[in-house]
Parts: sequence; C-alpha cells; structure tokens
Amino acid sequence: MNTLQLRWHALADQARNAEDKHLQVLIDGQPLTALVRQFELAQGYLPFDDTFLLADDVAWYARSAWQRSAEGRPARLVLLGCGCGDVDCSQLYADVREHRGWVQWTMGGWPERDYRSLGPFWFELTDYRQAVLGILSAECPTGHPA
Repeated sequence: MNTLQLRWHALADQARNAEDKHLQVLIDGQPLTALVRQFELAQGYLPFDDTFLLADDVAWYARSAWQRSAEGRPARLVLLGCGCGDVDCSQLYADVREHRGWVQWTMGGWPERDYRSLGPFWFELTDYRQAVLGILSAECPTGHPA
C-alpha cells in the first residue's frame, strides 16, 4: 500500500511568479517529481523535468478527473506538466481505477514513454478519497475552488 498527500506549494526555483502555487503530489512522502526523475534516469531517458500543475491548470485539466477518481470511477489524472508552462507539451498522468476498496494508479506520459513500471501505486480508497476531497474543497490559490 502507498500513501498519498496533496498540497498547494510554491516552487521558488521556477522562473514564474513566486506566488504561483502548484498542486504538489507526494507518494509515500516523496514528491512525484523526484520519483519520476529517478525513474527516467534509471531507464536511460533524458528527463523531461516536468513540474507540478499550477492551480489554473488543475482547474482546467484535472479537477473533474480527481473528483471521478475519489468517487471510485475510472479517470485519467494529469499530475505533472512541462516546465515551460504548456501542459500539452509534455505531461505525466495516472490512469486510475478502483478495485475492492483500493485505488490503483498506472502511470503514463506524453510524449509517449513507457512509465508503467513506475508503480503501479495502490492507495486505500477511504484515505485516498479524504486526500482528494480535502484538496478539492480547499480554496486554491487562484481564489476559487480547485
């Protein structure tokens, strides 16, 4: 079993406004960006260095998918986007499914890379739902719900 934490986080090293908040995804206490970078290097990939999504990108690309996943329905979650600010340039996503009280993330990415062996990650449904609904109900940094 894995643990999931979600929180709004400022990334001071970004070229953008330091006030911009990103949805930070941590698995077993580790930022997903670090897990992905380690995986890419181990696979011999040139790291994309994708970053956590800005609040506006979460609202646009991911809010309804997060909601569906918390309800135990299949979803594709965009988790990381290109550091250039264009989520469509490159992204890392999780295909989500619920199975007997557990939520499974199978990883994928764009442009096509095989991220399936990064994971899969399994979360207990009740804890997962609490983390997701908690971040969705919080006021995101743009001043409106995520």
